[in-house]
Amino acid sequence: MAEAVLTTQIENRDGVQLVHLSGPLDSVTHDQFKDLLEPIVNQSNVRLVLDCEQLSYINSKGLALLGRYQRISMQNLSFMGIAALNRRITKTIELLGMSRLVKLYDTVEEAIQAARSV
Repeated sequence: MAEAVLTTQIENRDGVQLVHLSGPLDSVTHDQFKDLLEPIVNQSNVRLVLDCEQLSYINSKGLALLGRYQRISMQNLSFMGIAALNRRITKTIELLGMSRLVKLYDTVEEAIQAARSV
């Protein structure tokens, strides 16, 4: 059986860092995701959008990172939006009460528009 892989691609859309995620965010891919995002979220005044349309799964460690990065972004006067999560993951975030902390958007375009207005 093939090991699940998280693939990432970063694109700059008019000053917004758009990170496309595809695959699972779990214990196997946690460090890869952390290594990618840590340098971005630790900067001030960054506008970051995570495109999660192709994110297939996220475990508790991944959810904890999203919450942590949202807090760091707010402290650094930055913007971080999470876009296009599948309904199952969104429902989990809502059930855990994390929807009060993380900024969720239905589409990537909505998140980019929100990031530009900051």
